[in-house]
Amino acid sequence: MKLLLIRHSLAEDFVNSDFERHLTLRGKKRAERFFKIMKRIYPSIDCIISSAAFRAKETAEILAKFYNQKVIEENRLYQANIEDFKEVLKDKKGIVAIVGHEPDLSEFIKYLTGIKNIKLSKPSLAEIEDDTLKALFNYKCIKAIYER
Repeated sequence: MKLLLIRHSLAEDFVNSDFERHLTLRGKKRAERFFKIMKRIYPSIDCIISSAAFRAKETAEILAKFYNQKVIEENRLYQANIEDFKEVLKDKKGIVAIVGHEPDLSEFIKYLTGIKNIKLSKPSLAEIEDDTLKALFNYKCIKAIYER
């Protein structure tokens, strides 16, 4: 399985509920640009799974438009631990995208790869295959490619 771990895009500031924070307009635009380039790098994705938190679901829906996929909403991916990730990924094959949060994603990357100092910005993507970090893309990197 090839795993694409994606941190959600820019979201509203925390007011009453962290779970119910939506993407900002800027966050939506960033996600569109980011995934437009990601589509070139990853022409197909077999499965998109998202945290149930609003900002992650909205990011996943933008991703899904590029791949003609439905988003699987997973409550366990909000404030997820290692066991939650393992359970969500059980029996998955192919290229699987997970849209989630920090520090959960970084902790899972550390668990899989042994890499200690990693933190995903908004939005960003880490590709992991065979317990090896194969690629890491953040918005600034993708923006430089996009604006060529």
